[in-house]
Amino acid sequence: MTQDKTVMPAAVGQVATLLRLLGGIACGLAVSVSAVSAQSPGPEAPLTTEQTLALLPDPERYRLVILDDGLTPQAVQDIGTMIIDGIGEDHFFGAIAAHVPANSQQLAVSVRAKFHSLEAAERAALSDCEEERTEEASDCRLIGQIEPEEWDEDTPQLSHDVMCALDQGAGEMDGPIFVARSRNTAALAIWSGDDTRQSALDECNDAASATGAEPDCDIVVDDAP
Repeated sequence: MTQDKTVMPAAVGQVATLLRLLGGIACGLAVSVSAVSAQSPGPEAPLTTEQTLALLPDPERYRLVILDDGLTPQAVQDIGTMIIDGIGEDHFFGAIAAHVPANSQQLAVSVRAKFHSLEAAERAALSDCEEERTEEASDCRLIGQIEPEEWDEDTPQLSHDVMCALDQGAGEMDGPIFVARSRNTAALAIWSGDDTRQSALDECNDAASATGAEPDCDIVVDDAP
């Protein structure tokens, strides 16, 4: 499983608290915005598929939270369009970090999406930003978050990809379902059938290792009796 990396230029300061861009793609694009978002730890113990589905937010809806104070409505529209176009169908959990390169009038914007938690996405976005910046550039800072439109401390820490797969396909899978996901990367694996728990864990860890990270996957959906 690859982790998408997007670096985009934008005029300095063109980041705002109010943004509303609406559209539609398959599972999905429906966006609203607020100014602040809390980070929540999510459940610690594995859940069954039935329990997970009962806690999932609508996977077709997410919100982009911009963390800076706003400027003009046009500046809001410009930066919002840029970010939305950049993430495409890969939604939550995501984060946007930015810095101003030396001798530049452009923001360098790093976007990371489809992680399983906001914290992991923020770490990745800031890491990308630090890799891009030089010593003379401004500090990296978080300027945005991509998250489910409605979520709380009970929402499973699963990416948009996993939520869509379970929401749309769980009923078609045979036997018990097992979902493994990485804590620090976008790696995931979904298996169904008897005695496939270890297969899901191994596939997820292999995907995490392929990104250069340590294998760190957990089973978060477990239908085994």
